[in-house]
Amino acid sequence: MKALRQINYFDVILFLSGIALAVAVRYSLLDYKSIDFFKYTKVWYNTVKENGFSAFSQNFSNYNPPYLYLLYLIARFFPDIPGVIATKLPSLIADFITAWFAYRIVRLKYTDSPFPLFAVFGVLFAPTIVLNSAFWGQADALYTSALLGVIYFLITKKYVLAMLAFGLSLSFKAQAIFLSPLLFALLLKKEMSLKYFLLIPLVMLLALVPAWIAGRSLIDLLLIYPAQAGQYDLLSMHAPSIFSWIPDSGAYYIYLYPAGLISAAATGIFFSIFVYKSRYELTPSILIELALIIVMLMPFVLPKMHERNFYPADVISIIFAFYFPRLFFVPIIMSVISFFSYQPTLFGVEPVPISLLAFGVLILVIILSRDAIIRLFPPGLETEKLETQ
Repeated sequence: MKALRQINYFDVILFLSGIALAVAVRYSLLDYKSIDFFKYTKVWYNTVKENGFSAFSQNFSNYNPPYLYLLYLIARFFPDIPGVIATKLPSLIADFITAWFAYRIVRLKYTDSPFPLFAVFGVLFAPTIVLNSAFWGQADALYTSALLGVIYFLITKKYVLAMLAFGLSLSFKAQAIFLSPLLFALLLKKEMSLKYFLLIPLVMLLALVPAWIAGRSLIDLLLIYPAQAGQYDLLSMHAPSIFSWIPDSGAYYIYLYPAGLISAAATGIFFSIFVYKSRYELTPSILIELALIIVMLMPFVLPKMHERNFYPADVISIIFAFYFPRLFFVPIIMSVISFFSYQPTLFGVEPVPISLLAFGVLILVIILSRDAIIRLFPPGLETEKLETQ
């Protein structure tokens, strides 16, 4: 009875109402069938539904198997669900896992406050989060939810779980690699042991085992991500990146694609060294800020990026605002940029030129980088060191 009296029933009602509304807004969008559904996910779902587990012996999808396993389980245990809902269901569930990790991360700072609950709703009602899963039917929530797990476990110094989560994230989508420069920086700073990194390929290999058992060649499975990289000969797929400033990205692809990859690798290495050289403690707030910078910076400088590759930045920026209230505008601007960058693909219009949206990303990167430099290299720190020597 004492425990019951301590429950804040208003908060419970608020939480349940918010969750109900988050479910309702997604339910209202479920019947929409995108071009990607007709060309890809519908075909994949029908293949696993008709052929069962033996379907994994075939090369019927350009996705890594874990997402396809989820489609198989839905087809196996819930065969009467319409295909369009079945293909969206894994991402819809991942939306709420993402929100749960956002709650856990924000609660590390606000233990007795409604802010963690606000973070949940901030994630669940962000325009591109809703559009990506419930409307478009993309799978970005799957790898991003695992990336939030990585950040949470890094903050709480549970490094084994962090590396397992990173391996899982990479198993769903190669874009999880955006966070790797931060992990490499932690390795350089000896925050983590090299042995923890061995868990990443272990998880990725284990994710391939069911498809391998089904009869698909292991070499074929290992080449899925390299094959994905060779799909499009365009420097930008409506992504607000530096390559959106190239007038004809197809004409210069053969020259700028290799140069772009090298430049992006150099950017990641520079970021890792930048973090390593700081002698300042990597507090939870600093880790979140660095995570946001790198998941925003990498798709900005990489060629062949899609608009939805900024999805992790959309989510992490919301968490970031709770740790840095004075920079509350960051998630607002990031969400607006992503929302307008979705327009050409989803609705066939371009209300704001992608090249202009790229300037918005650049401005955010500059603001965040300046703030991180000040935090990692405080102006008086070197003077204090000299005085103590």
